[in-house]
Amino acid sequence: MTRRIDPWLVATTLVLIAFGLVMVYSASAVIAMERSGDEAYYLKRQLMALGAGTVLCAVTAITPTRVIRRYRTVLYTMTIIGLLLCFVPGIQHRANGAARWLGFGSVHVQPSEFAKLVVLVSLAHYLDRWRGQLPDWRVLLRAALIPLPVMMLVLPEPDFGTTAIIGGICALMLFVAGMKPAHMAGVVGLGTVVGLPLMVAEQYRIERLTSFRDPWANMEAEGYHIIQSWVAMHSGGMWGQGLGNSLAKLHFLPEPWTDFIGAVIGEELGWVALVCLIGMYALLVWRGLWIARRARDAFGTYLAATITAMIGLEAFFNLAVVMGVVPPKGLVLPFISYGSTAMMSHLWAIGLLLGIAAEADPVGAPITKGWPRRRQAEPALTPAK
Repeated sequence: MTRRIDPWLVATTLVLIAFGLVMVYSASAVIAMERSGDEAYYLKRQLMALGAGTVLCAVTAITPTRVIRRYRTVLYTMTIIGLLLCFVPGIQHRANGAARWLGFGSVHVQPSEFAKLVVLVSLAHYLDRWRGQLPDWRVLLRAALIPLPVMMLVLPEPDFGTTAIIGGICALMLFVAGMKPAHMAGVVGLGTVVGLPLMVAEQYRIERLTSFRDPWANMEAEGYHIIQSWVAMHSGGMWGQGLGNSLAKLHFLPEPWTDFIGAVIGEELGWVALVCLIGMYALLVWRGLWIARRARDAFGTYLAATITAMIGLEAFFNLAVVMGVVPPKGLVLPFISYGSTAMMSHLWAIGLLLGIAAEADPVGAPITKGWPRRRQAEPALTPAK
């Protein structure tokens, strides 16, 4: 089989990564010099993650999807082991009261970032084998059991946000696979009933919600980031103060090279840069959905559509938090924010998309009418081969 490279997806990803490296350096250089004596400290670590992620992306892109499906159980088992090790003293790395990382010297890996993709691969394989059978509650129940162990290990880290993301993207895949709207409403209702008590079980989550409603009422704590982000973007105006000229990153925003890097972009390069950045994410989402539509099998369609939605929604929610539109969560801005594990996992996601695109039908398989457009699949009483 001749494997093709999708130039649009590659070019869009490279532009985002290059822009992210520039902004990580701009947002961190002064503070990195004060802390470590090396103004490029965070940039170098991001470059190391980029190197590892690029290898992972390339290997995945050239690997036939049937091989990835064959080793899905191995990947799932490794994910479970990694999540379990996050609770082992001496191996775990704790930060801000959470044990979400495995620590190896100065290198920290967050298994839950990779868990999102592993769960999607496993669920896409299952839904492909049982395509057309989602109305059967037994098939639906087994599908729900795939992400459940991972979610039960991520939640007590604690990481309610990632748990909700895994549940949400799995529900989205079920919808793409053809779940009836009535059943989807039931899944959403059940998730709300279970999720709301868990969300308000911790005081800091309640404070995040209340600070979102009125940041000024808690401006010294949970509302601080949002207020300083608003001030930074207001200072940047339409065209920005110039690259490297942010004041918020020096005096007001803690670790601005991570979740709130969007505020630095707004202050230094203005709203024009933010609009262009949103446009690049829109281009990536368009290309991912284009790949999903032309995937050679249902597995590729389900996986590509959901990975694309995951990246797009992470970008949307990160920028929405920076602008004060949604409550703070702690999501990185894909390919832009500093974060080694996030960079590697997002590049792995791009590798999966490239692998699906490499095997895609250039014409496109028959699709049914309606939205979202789904591949026609003959109902089967037994799993598809």
